[in-house]
Amino acid sequence: MKSIIKNILMGLSALAFLFPVAQVHADSDDNKPPLGCRDLGYRFELKTLHLLPDDAGERNSMYFLYNKSDRAINLYQMRQEESSRSAFLNHAIRSREWAVFATSEKDIKFICATPERDSRYGAVVDCSKYLKVCEYNNVKFGLNNRGNYWLVNSRSRNSAVREVVRYGIIPAQ
Repeated sequence: MKSIIKNILMGLSALAFLFPVAQVHADSDDNKPPLGCRDLGYRFELKTLHLLPDDAGERNSMYFLYNKSDRAINLYQMRQEESSRSAFLNHAIRSREWAVFATSEKDIKFICATPERDSRYGAVVDCSKYLKVCEYNNVKFGLNNRGNYWLVNSRSRNSAVREVVRYGIIPAQ
């Protein structure tokens, strides 16, 4: 009887060690791109991120951006032309979370920065080291959903996908 109890306790102890490993593994799946999101339509150049929807097909595209660092990242839009009607598309993504950007522009560029106490805008960093990017290049937008905007601020991957679908955009493959 003692040996049976001892075996049960040893088995439970082994399960206690396996559970946290399984939990960490489940959380690490959040850094993988959503199904159908492809590694195209963008490039990293001179520490900046260039979104290029025309390169992959349709002009209306949707990008999922993942902050793979343990710090928040700020994205500051670089614009060539100034207009009183144009708004900057600056954004922040929390550590290890996803943001979703919808665009119909030909080329949008962002500078990446991490928050710093001594600087209002933070320290400029290499976007390729902080971001993972993928594009849905065959997205079905309703007429009222076209344009350039941050669709999802900063969420887990599954929450970001649910927000996109709830908004009425179909991320087709």
